[in-house]
Amino acid sequence: MTIDRITSVWGERTPYDAGTSWPVRVDAHLAEGLTEDDVDRWVQSASVLHSNGDALDIAVKDERIVGVRGRAVDRVNHGRLDTKDVYGWQANGSKDRLTTPLIRQDGKLVETDWDTAMDRIVDTTKQLLDEQGPSAVGFYTTGQLFAEEYYTLAAIAHGGIGTNHLDGNTRLCTATAAAALKETFGSDGQPGSYTDIDHADVIALFGHNVAETQSVLWMRMLDRLAGDDPPKIICVDPRPTPVARHATVHLAPRPGTNVALMNALLHEMIANEWIDRDYIDAHLIGFAELSKLVKEYPPERAAEICDVPVEEIREAASILGHAQRLVSTVLQGFYQSHQATAAAVQVNNLNLIRGMLGKPGCGIYQMNGQPTAQNTRECGADGDLPGFRNWHNPDHIADLARIWNIHMDDIPHYSAPTHLMQMMRYVEEGSIRQLWVSGTNPAVSLPELARIRALLSKDNLMLVVQDIFLTETAQLADVVLPAATWGEKTGTFTNVDRTVHLSEKAVEPPGDAKPDLDIFLD
Repeated sequence: MTIDRITSVWGERTPYDAGTSWPVRVDAHLAEGLTEDDVDRWVQSASVLHSNGDALDIAVKDERIVGVRGRAVDRVNHGRLDTKDVYGWQANGSKDRLTTPLIRQDGKLVETDWDTAMDRIVDTTKQLLDEQGPSAVGFYTTGQLFAEEYYTLAAIAHGGIGTNHLDGNTRLCTATAAAALKETFGSDGQPGSYTDIDHADVIALFGHNVAETQSVLWMRMLDRLAGDDPPKIICVDPRPTPVARHATVHLAPRPGTNVALMNALLHEMIANEWIDRDYIDAHLIGFAELSKLVKEYPPERAAEICDVPVEEIREAASILGHAQRLVSTVLQGFYQSHQATAAAVQVNNLNLIRGMLGKPGCGIYQMNGQPTAQNTRECGADGDLPGFRNWHNPDHIADLARIWNIHMDDIPHYSAPTHLMQMMRYVEEGSIRQLWVSGTNPAVSLPELARIRALLSKDNLMLVVQDIFLTETAQLADVVLPAATWGEKTGTFTNVDRTVHLSEKAVEPPGDAKPDLDIFLD
């Protein structure tokens, strides 16, 4: 069905009950005046504009993208599309797209050919490696590329050049997700499936305005709420969001007090024996320490700290404590706040002590904000090594060296991969002399912008920018590489619940633009 996603953000309801399949509803949007009969071909893809990973088909007419249609067979969206999915393809045809490489000459960016642009990068890299070594080179990437591209970038940086300076902008967004999952589980994979929504009797959203950040997932929750046995909703958010308006209990803590609130909820679980002792004994360590900690945070104390009524804390705790199938989600309200990792870990602990993992309707989603943030982490381009390998584990390093056919000492593992703000400090000090930025715009997105822009403009820094538009960062670059974007290249990417989608090439990129993978391989 064609729907105006501006006035009808979540579309019509298709109610369903616990334990049944979410009904299919196929959403579509085509350029004005076109019908499906006008489309030359449909090409399989999925949205890379948010972390949900909504599957869709790209409509192509006269070798141009002219619309999208949800994929009914997909397990994530069952055919539904959100506002970004419906309209985002229009950016592909922007007249502002980069179409040819640029290099800086006499202080100005001028058009050039690919060989000239790439030779300048290669010559500078070789010179810096001879003069200083791998530490002279840094890479900063995005949350919008494909898995193959991230992995290739990680192989180039860590395995080929041997630099430890590789980071992704997803660390500015949802670093807490990775840190909390590692803290609790020792690995950064999400322990849940979106199909858990179909079975849960309690859904708890901690700092997660799912209605606006993953709209199709909210459609799924709304359809459960419209069924005959709706789940109870716990919303933790200072604001009266759409989620809060549908909540059974809305806890609105004072900003910065999330940990105290979580401690109180855990206090009530343990004090009232709303826990799974067998699961705890079989699978968990540290329960005694957790019990001792949260014992100091009864609801009365948390109410004073958080400015939340005691009775609301107790009511939420009772719902969580009596849940038969609990799904918990976390996003920016916890991540971009005081003691972020500690708060997110306490959400993990809530599900763990209740034994609410590894069975239908029981899961945890430490949500991503960007679409392929999961890939930057699992492919080793965002503070990790490929395959969630631990830089501190020599067996992991030896295994990666075997795969890459190099000596393990050639893979930097003396410390965690360098985060971007530390890289900028190295630029400031003069030790990083080449920075390759792909698909992100640090001249706009980083803190301390005046300082950052001055650093990116330094005479002794070779700045390479690979993007689809002449961004503010690209305007400061020494070399600008025009990249292909979604719909113009083939690749795979992983969404929040670890579903891998294939996105196939539908049309040619504009001008001389190339897929990011081809640029990295070159």
